[in-house]
Amino acid sequence: MQETQLFKFAKFKPNLKGPVVHTNNTKSFWKKFFDKKINIFIFISLIIILLSLIIASLFIKNSPSNSIFQQSDFVNNLPSQYTPIIKRSFERGEELEFIRFIEKQELIRSNSLGIPPVFKILFDSSLDVGGSTSVNTDIVTLWYNPYQLIEAINLNVSNQTKISIDHFLILGTNQNGVDIYSRIFSSIWLTFVIILLSLIFNIFIGFSLGAIVGLKSDKWYAKIIEGIANVIGAIPELIWIFMFCIFLGTKWYSIVIAFVLISWTHFYETTKNETKILRNQNFISAAISIGLNPTQLIFKHVWKQIFASILILIVDKLAMNLLIISSLSLLDFITNSNDLHIGVVFKEALLNIKSNIWYLITLITPLILIFMSLKLFFVKLSQTYNQKIR
Repeated sequence: MQETQLFKFAKFKPNLKGPVVHTNNTKSFWKKFFDKKINIFIFISLIIILLSLIIASLFIKNSPSNSIFQQSDFVNNLPSQYTPIIKRSFERGEELEFIRFIEKQELIRSNSLGIPPVFKILFDSSLDVGGSTSVNTDIVTLWYNPYQLIEAINLNVSNQTKISIDHFLILGTNQNGVDIYSRIFSSIWLTFVIILLSLIFNIFIGFSLGAIVGLKSDKWYAKIIEGIANVIGAIPELIWIFMFCIFLGTKWYSIVIAFVLISWTHFYETTKNETKILRNQNFISAAISIGLNPTQLIFKHVWKQIFASILILIVDKLAMNLLIISSLSLLDFITNSNDLHIGVVFKEALLNIKSNIWYLITLITPLILIFMSLKLFFVKLSQTYNQKIR
C-alpha cells in the first residue's frame, strides 16, 4: 500500500499578496513626480537657487534706498571696489577744478611727510593729450580712483565732514549714492513678497468665484461673474497691469492692487472648469445630502480635489508675474528711485549699462535662473498631473 506524502518541498515560490495600502491623491501625485530623475534635478536646482539668494542676501550691509553718505555727492556713481579705476567726463567747472585741487593738495601733503600720495589723477585729457592747446575744450576726461579721491578729501579738507564708507561696496553705488548690491537683492525679495501677497488674494478670489460658478452655473450671479471674467480675459494681463500702474503708480502696494484686480481670472477659469466636472460626482451629491452648505462643500471637498491644479498654476504665476514686474522697466514714467521692485531697479541698471555693466549682469543672472527653473518646474508638474501633456 502506497504511503500518502504529507509534506514535500515546493518547486515554486508562492505569490503571496499582502494587504493593499491606499494612498491619497496628493501623495500619489508627488510620488509619481519624484519617480523621474529629471524632476528631482529640477526641484533641487530650484532649491539651490533660492538658497543662493538667501546666502547672497546675508552680505547686504547698506540701505537699499538711502545714500551711503548723504552729505556728499562724491559717493554717487562709485564703481566696484574690486575695479576702482573709472573713466569719467566733466564739463569745465567747480567739480573738475576741485578734483585737481585735491590732487595738488595731496601732493604737497605727501611730499612734506615723505610718503607716496594717496590720490593721483591717472589721466587728464586736457593735459595728457593736448597740453596747453586744449585748454578751451568743453569736456575733460579723467581717469582716477574715486575711493582714493574720497580718502584724499578727508585728509586735505578740514572744514568738511569726513566722508565715511562703512562697508565694502561689492558693485559700487548708483547715481544717488545707494549701494547697488543691497539694492539688487533687496528688490528681488520685495518682488517675491509682492507676488506672493497678490497670489494669496488671487487664489482666494479666483477659487471661491470659480467654485461658485462651477456649482451654480445657472444662477444669475454666476452669469455676472462669468461676464466680468470674460471682459478681463479679453485683454492681455500685461496690458492691464501697465494700465493700472499708469493710474495707481508703481509703489509696491499699487502693483499688488493691480494684480489682485486682474490675475484672479486664471484661478477662476481653472477652478470653474474642474468644479463642473466634479459636481456630478457621487461624493458631491453625498455631501449635499448630509446638509453641507456651499462654503463647507467648496473649501472642504472641492479644494482637496483641485489642489494639484492650483499648485501647478501657482508655480506658473510665480514665473509670469516676475516677468511682468520686470517689464515695468519699459514704462517711461518710472522715476521714483526709492521704489525697490525689480521694474525700477531693472530700468536703473539699463540706464547705467555704460558706466557699470555689472549692475545689469548681477541683476538679470538670478532673474533668468529663477524664471527658467520655475517654468521647468511648472512643465514637469503639468506632465505629472496630466500624462497626456508631453
